[in-house]
Amino acid sequence: MKKALLTLIALLVATSFATAGISVLWTTVWGAYTHDAPNVTGYDNNLLGSYGAIWQLIYAGADNAINPADWEQVGGSNGDFVTGDDVVWGQRNIPQGGGPANDAPYNTSWDDWMLPDSGSRIYDDATWTTDGFVYQRVFEDLPGPGTWYYESELLELDTTKGEGAPSQEFYLDSDAAGFQPYIQFEEQVVIPEPATMSLLGLGALALALRRRRA
Repeated sequence: MKKALLTLIALLVATSFATAGISVLWTTVWGAYTHDAPNVTGYDNNLLGSYGAIWQLIYAGADNAINPADWEQVGGSNGDFVTGDDVVWGQRNIPQGGGPANDAPYNTSWDDWMLPDSGSRIYDDATWTTDGFVYQRVFEDLPGPGTWYYESELLELDTTKGEGAPSQEFYLDSDAAGFQPYIQFEEQVVIPEPATMSLLGLGALALALRRRRA
């Protein structure tokens, strides 16, 4: 009896180790549209027809929240364009018109509707055991003032998706409609330098004096 119990415990432990980890299939099934497309079901206004795309899978950090995107945040230890404790787990840089996403070792390639052509669309980590959330962002071309991006909802991680387990499916769209960027970075307001302000002030004073003499 004792031997059978020990065997069962060993089997349960082995099973838990075999299934620990995460595996997320992050992909599309319909396609990506430009921010100004009138709808997300038609045959025109595909995002990659006019722009390139930067597509990220992001861990939401210990606060389990989506922190704001920052187009100026480039080259940080947590990845590009993220703030707070969010961390970029995967990034695809897809050129206008579609093609390779420059995301080795996954080596994905996408058509001009941002639908998969080849490569692995699965992010996995067999050592990950921490509960948490991930989300996705798609930037319409290189982020900057006035540009647009899409931000998904949070997906709760399943930490039992180890080797051999089916991946969690995380789609940006559905089999009935695509998606489009809906958030815009603020335009930059140019503030004149002090010297420029002084010149403008002198110009206004000169104009006022001229009118008074007239």
